Amino acid sequence: MKRRHRMDLTRDVPKQVAEWMDEAALTLAALPAHGLRPSGARGFWPDIVPDEEDLEWARESDILPPRPTPDDVSRMDLVFSWLAFLGEGNENREIRKVVQLHMRVHPISGKRLLSWEKIAGKLGISRNTAHSRYLTACCIIAEKIRTGQFPLDRFDQIEHFPMS
Repeated sequence: MKRRHRMDLTRDVPKQVAEWMDEAALTLAALPAHGLRPSGARGFWPDIVPDEEDLEWARESDILPPRPTPDDVSRMDLVFSWLAFLGEGNENREIRKVVQLHMRVHPISGKRLLSWEKIAGKLGISRNTAHSRYLTACCIIAEKIRTGQFPLDRFDQIEHFPMS
């Protein structure tokens, strides 16, 4: 996937939003998960796997994906900030949940951990409804970007979110 630094408003914006969300999911999966505690901090609880599905993927190899660059992480942060457009509280809760579940990818293969059927089963909706909710989320975000209610890229954020 060709990584773009700016959103092209002359193209299909909801499709671009979906592409950026896919890239953010891959970036998140490629981030290192070790060394997250401060040195000397210990936990005595055992590691817990929250879902059986987390164990279902087959490891194709032991080769880890390359570490994301700072630009990749910045774009990922920007995409995650877009999710705030999907509403607070119970408003659009199901749409947010579909997007979050769809963004779970395997760190090595880059494949989705949950199919539309599994997402639908977790939420008690049909497969087509789950996919429709995802497309609705892309359209809501795209409309907010088109109308200028949110910056197009991380460079536009400087005026909205000044760095200290």
